[in-house]
Amino acid sequence: MFVSFPVDERALRYMESIESDPDVQAILSILLSKSGEEFYNYASIICFCYREEDLSSIQATRHLPPRVKAWVKRKSFERDETYMKFFTHLFALYSSFPQTYEGWDRLGKFRSIFPESYIYRKMLQHHGNRKDVLISRECFVVIDEWDSRKRSKEEGQKVDVALWDRTREQGMVFETKVKVYIKEKEHQLELLDTINRVSQGRITTVLASFAPKHVVLSHLREFFPGRDLSRITLFGVDELGNL
Repeated sequence: MFVSFPVDERALRYMESIESDPDVQAILSILLSKSGEEFYNYASIICFCYREEDLSSIQATRHLPPRVKAWVKRKSFERDETYMKFFTHLFALYSSFPQTYEGWDRLGKFRSIFPESYIYRKMLQHHGNRKDVLISRECFVVIDEWDSRKRSKEEGQKVDVALWDRTREQGMVFETKVKVYIKEKEHQLELLDTINRVSQGRITTVLASFAPKHVVLSHLREFFPGRDLSRITLFGVDELGNL
């Protein structure tokens, strides 16, 4: 089976420009250094604290899990160096945008870099030294004669991260979300579903989020009742923390 991932160079350059922000770099470095429960806590703050006011009053943030709030309280009291660095950079990033609809929309684009870049770098850590493994991001998908570039944008064309092992003829593609902003994005689910079907299951299609897996599943069932999700694998914050 022939598989390739042509890169959308314009989209990649845009994401890399966001990634070059010093606050984004600092936050990413901490996320990449953590796993398990520690990753869960840091990623959860990014997931559930959306506005500057959320960070100013984390204990009052509605959806942040109680165990994360307890962890934040302890880390703040201890003046934990890593947590303070994380908080300082996250607050600086959030406060750099006006607290208006336009500002939150712009901040949303910066937030979206975290799960995509995290997964891409994890794939590079695990497989980057293998010449028989192709890894890409902000890319289209070609499987034999099927080419996602031939689809319209309304049908879905690109994936955030992709991996293909030429030797094993198996791979993965990821659609990444900080939260589950997918209510009006059914075309993204359709693209994942189609990639899995066209590849005859050789490409695992993953919808990944910093939200817990059960929250992602609950939202999908609410937004798309009756939809068959059997061809799509869900990764929540725990699964990402164990990559």
